[in-house]
Amino acid sequence: MSVSMHPTLQKRFASFTDLTPIEFHALWGHSDAQFLEGRMLHSLILNQPQYWLSIPDRTLAGLWTFGPKFHGRVQETTLLTMIDDVTGELAYHVYLATQTDNKYIGFTVNLRMDKHTNVGAVAREFYFEARAVDVEGRKVGVECRVFDARTSAVLMTARAMFVFMSFAQISKRSANTQSVPYEMQPQISGSCDIDTDLRGLDRVMNFLPPNTVTHSNGSLNTHTRTLVVGLDFGPNISGPPIYVHGGILATVLYNASELLFAKSLGAEDDLINASVRDVNYYKGVPLECRNVTIDASVETQDEKQVVVFAKLMQGPHVFTTLKTTFTLQSSTSKL
Repeated sequence: MSVSMHPTLQKRFASFTDLTPIEFHALWGHSDAQFLEGRMLHSLILNQPQYWLSIPDRTLAGLWTFGPKFHGRVQETTLLTMIDDVTGELAYHVYLATQTDNKYIGFTVNLRMDKHTNVGAVAREFYFEARAVDVEGRKVGVECRVFDARTSAVLMTARAMFVFMSFAQISKRSANTQSVPYEMQPQISGSCDIDTDLRGLDRVMNFLPPNTVTHSNGSLNTHTRTLVVGLDFGPNISGPPIYVHGGILATVLYNASELLFAKSLGAEDDLINASVRDVNYYKGVPLECRNVTIDASVETQDEKQVVVFAKLMQGPHVFTTLKTTFTLQSSTSKL
């Protein structure tokens, strides 16, 4: 590996005896419409990932190194997006090894990420290990661990489930996707400012330009602890062909959930700690999809944690849900 990893991680990597290097997105093809390629690699946000694969062990290990154009802290949602991508890549390799042709695409149906350690402010290199643990029919389950490559600290663990569909099935699903108009008046109550808070959701990740995903209007009620926001998705943020990357969907839901948590409970930014993120994907969101709504609410709370549930919807149709568990710090809440 080109990055000087911590000796503990070097030993872990050396313990794999049959890993062979593979090209990043080797089975997916390359396109600027893909989020990681068009928005990260080609913009020098992310260096070319280094991947090693073992089909017999159903294991993929490698490194992510953020490049010269990246500034600021690597956000947890960025790593969640990378986890979604790499677990999908491993699932794709494992599933296609059982097929006679490659006319299938995998979709994430669930991704749960548990955080163990905060990402360091200067961390730029991350080592991961992913292993397919469940393979049954068209379903592949993958577990993944992410480490700070310099310190060997375990940052997060994740488990993802993927379902594979034929291109014919995807075309049928796409034909049934329609834009459903909605009516929602901008409405703010409590301590929320439409300009500084809701419009801040347009900046999906700290390395993306504004308006990658745009909000149209919204309502945040700190008394009922609910948030509703209208969104439009832009181009060049795909995961599977023609659909928005699952990491982007999880990120917009998390950003809304964090905003609701912070405003409803008076949490300061540096005290917000999301210990668990659990995402369910029910239907793909087409690129440049308009009139999509986030509906979020505080679901449960006790002295130690608050759970926020958020849905990404269009009309009555639910695309994606996210349940986030926020751990309360000593000076965080109004409970």
